Amino acid sequence: MSNILIVGGSGFLGHYLIKQLKNKNNLYCYINRTLIKDFSLTTVKFNLRNKIKLKEFILKYKIDLIINLSSIASVDICEKFKKKAYKTHVIIPRILSKIGKLLNIKVVHISTDHLFNGKSRTSYSEKSAVNPLNYYAKTKKYSEKEISKSKKNLIIRTNFFGNNKINKNSFSDKIIINLKKKKNVHLWSDVYFSPMHIKYLCIVIEFLINKNEKGIYNISTKKISKYKLGVLIAKRLKLDFKKIIPTEFDPKKFIIRPKNMSLSNQRLLTKYPNLKKYLLLNSQINILKKNYK
Repeated sequence: MSNILIVGGSGFLGHYLIKQLKNKNNLYCYINRTLIKDFSLTTVKFNLRNKIKLKEFILKYKIDLIINLSSIASVDICEKFKKKAYKTHVIIPRILSKIGKLLNIKVVHISTDHLFNGKSRTSYSEKSAVNPLNYYAKTKKYSEKEISKSKKNLIIRTNFFGNNKINKNSFSDKIIINLKKKKNVHLWSDVYFSPMHIKYLCIVIEFLINKNEKGIYNISTKKISKYKLGVLIAKRLKLDFKKIIPTEFDPKKFIIRPKNMSLSNQRLLTKYPNLKKYLLLNSQINILKKNYK
């Protein structure tokens, strides 16, 4: 059993990852909001930039692992509030990485699939050149640079969906809620990604932690457009997929972002072929269907 400090544990991913890890580990969660009440956890509240306090806490509770989930997921908010985005995506990872390296503790950092310019026709590997298009992606690039200063750290690039009961609706929530209300749903047909259902994502994250993996790993499915995924979800849940309207990304209306964000999972599958069942797109849709029964 490990003692794990989770930074940013009150969001969508934090909720699921805590559920995945809590039975086999002692979890300490640094949060900026109240956690779901059914979690029996030790919560931490102090200035994270106070390195002395952070070090004292880690030593006192004999922390074995730090997981950084802190993130501002909205591209638009990051563009509008750049100082806040820089603090969250760069300063916090920098501090955690420095403390981790000083105390010989691994940091697991959740990154993004927005890091590239999107011009590739194929999915991006862990070795693909990073070329961010917006401020969100630029700060996430810098966060990876900070985390990479310790060779024992693990960076996970991914994108996820699922039934979000914590805060705002997820990609799949928005589709299903609107279709149930008989409303049209407009989705980009020229923007591609490779999303994971959040439950399977957390299973793979735990697996990599237990294997003491380091470096960069993509956790992803196959390349699919947001429109086609929406149609697939609607069909599987027996909703009116004809109400999903294909549209093209308009850079005049939205902050610029890559049209291809898909990530190759070949590194992960080559080393751990037993994970294949968790990385199939069909598996993600099947588990999503169970969530909305």
